[in-house]
Amino acid sequence: MELSNYELVRYPSGQVVIMSAGVTASGTPSSGPRDVIGAFTSEAEAQSALARLIAGPAQGAQKSSRAA
Repeated sequence: MELSNYELVRYPSGQVVIMSAGVTASGTPSSGPRDVIGAFTSEAEAQSALARLIAGPAQGAQKSSRAA
């Protein structure tokens, strides 16, 4: 799976946003527009969501199969 370039953006209002930049063919982050992945009121929530994004869908699939 190709990893995106995720970044946390902290605003003075207290909002924390996870953004993703595209990656060029050479693997470097593009300078184009960013996609908003999620917006949070707590940095702890944003950090947790970012960790889940980086872990990928395999971890989420394991959790859901154990719950069944």
